[in-house]
Amino acid sequence: MTGSPRSYTILHTESSLGWGGQEHRTFAEIRLLRERGHRLLLAGDPRGELYRRSVGEDFVTFPLEFGGTRTWGAWLALRRLLQQERVDILNTHSSLDSWVGFLAWLTIKNRPTLVRTRHLSTPVATNWPTRRLYRAPAAVITTSRDISELLHQRLGVPRQRLHAIPTGVSLTDFTPRPPDSNLAAGLGLPPGAFIFGTVSVLRSWKGHLYLLEALKYLLEEGLSAVLIIVGEGPYRPVIEEKVQGLDLAEQVRLVGHQEWIPDWLALMDDFVLASYAHEGVPQALLQALAMGKPVVATRTGGIPEVIIPEETGLLASPRDSRALARAMSRLARDASLRERFSQQGPQVASLFSLDRMADALEALYAEIMPAGPLPASSPQVSPSKGAS
Repeated sequence: MTGSPRSYTILHTESSLGWGGQEHRTFAEIRLLRERGHRLLLAGDPRGELYRRSVGEDFVTFPLEFGGTRTWGAWLALRRLLQQERVDILNTHSSLDSWVGFLAWLTIKNRPTLVRTRHLSTPVATNWPTRRLYRAPAAVITTSRDISELLHQRLGVPRQRLHAIPTGVSLTDFTPRPPDSNLAAGLGLPPGAFIFGTVSVLRSWKGHLYLLEALKYLLEEGLSAVLIIVGEGPYRPVIEEKVQGLDLAEQVRLVGHQEWIPDWLALMDDFVLASYAHEGVPQALLQALAMGKPVVATRTGGIPEVIIPEETGLLASPRDSRALARAMSRLARDASLRERFSQQGPQVASLFSLDRMADALEALYAEIMPAGPLPASSPQVSPSKGAS
């Protein structure tokens, strides 16, 4: 792929402390665009995982703490950063840093081009300040067409300023491969059992409780099956309690956070995503497709933009464990259907590669940036030595 004919200084802000799909996406963006010759800066909370990983990869990082009285200092520091670093593009992500970024941008001269990324399909408030927050940027990037339409309908953001750019998947890391027999043995998977699996941060809206209920129905039908749950998060105690309540301890493997996901996906006969809210186009879904895994997912957010029923996978209604169980049972019992979906998956995932995501971002920058000459390059700042 060819890079942009112009390079920009791009400052991302992130107040989130977590390490889920949103933070993965932001990290992928800054890595990809640095490789393409742009200057990438991150202003984020030093307690957050995104900040820590960015420091580890020698990005220019600036520690800004958000929340309460710290927000005032973050605003002042960000105003200085935008001017001192000669930022061309300011891209904000979470709600708090987007407000701070917007106010910093609004109160300086020689403003950079403002971009807002909206990762989730959570309904936003429709009050005047929120409308202003979303209408001020030159572009609002979303991770699915569904989110773009939501912002247009609720806030009146012009469609020409909304740009759906789903998160890309690495077609090098996520390729079809046989399961690791040692990993399978370590989990004590029963011989001949059908292996369902899911990958996500453990949050309520990821629908794990409905997935567990669906598994229980399948076992009652006589299907020999195991469920692997990859991920960690605040909902783990609730999930563990549900596992015990349904007497599923022998059939469920809660393996926690895993840094290298491909080996875990390789174990699965069927990937299941039971989310009922907030989704764009989920990264784990694309990763499973890239590895040729048949998919059962729910009809929510941007998922139907990827999973076309009977073509690229099966869809069930969200919060409906029996409907989910029916779709899971169908895949488990129909080898020819699984094979057809397995063949389709990598072709679908190829439309969402990291290169395609980077191309789309650079095309957007070329569209929204002024055509005139850019300011002279800013001096490089040592990682973690910027504003505080």
